[in-house]
Amino acid sequence: GIIHFRCVSYKNTATKMPYSDPKFPVVNNDPSVDDCINSLRKRDYMALFGLTGASWGYGYMVGKPLRGATASTAAAIGFTFASFVVLQDTRSRLLGYKENGVEVKKYGLCKIQPSLKDVEKDSRFPHKTGLASPEMKPPLDWKNYN
Repeated sequence: GIIHFRCVSYKNTATKMPYSDPKFPVVNNDPSVDDCINSLRKRDYMALFGLTGASWGYGYMVGKPLRGATASTAAAIGFTFASFVVLQDTRSRLLGYKENGVEVKKYGLCKIQPSLKDVEKDSRFPHKTGLASPEMKPPLDWKNYN
């Protein structure tokens, strides 16, 4: 038999995460997991316990022969998911990508702040400035590139 191959070209539509300056003040420009855990809010604890509890309930409902084991496994998976969500949200607040008024009052501002805020005074006359200041995305160092 003859095998026919179709040539199909796919356009790479995967978007890269753009570098951009945060819209809020930067509290910590390189937060660790400990920094994120220390700056949890009540809402974060509620999300953590709520997602874990909801996962346990779901595991109990669907795990008919072994409800306890299924519920405990689902709670562990839910706790892991909730931990990732809460740490991501907290890190965004410390980096200034989400509202962080509480963290600014508690920890103060970071020494390194983006410098491109309010560059464009009039939207009718835009400037080609890019989305990220050198503090957020340092220029490439080609000296050590082989």
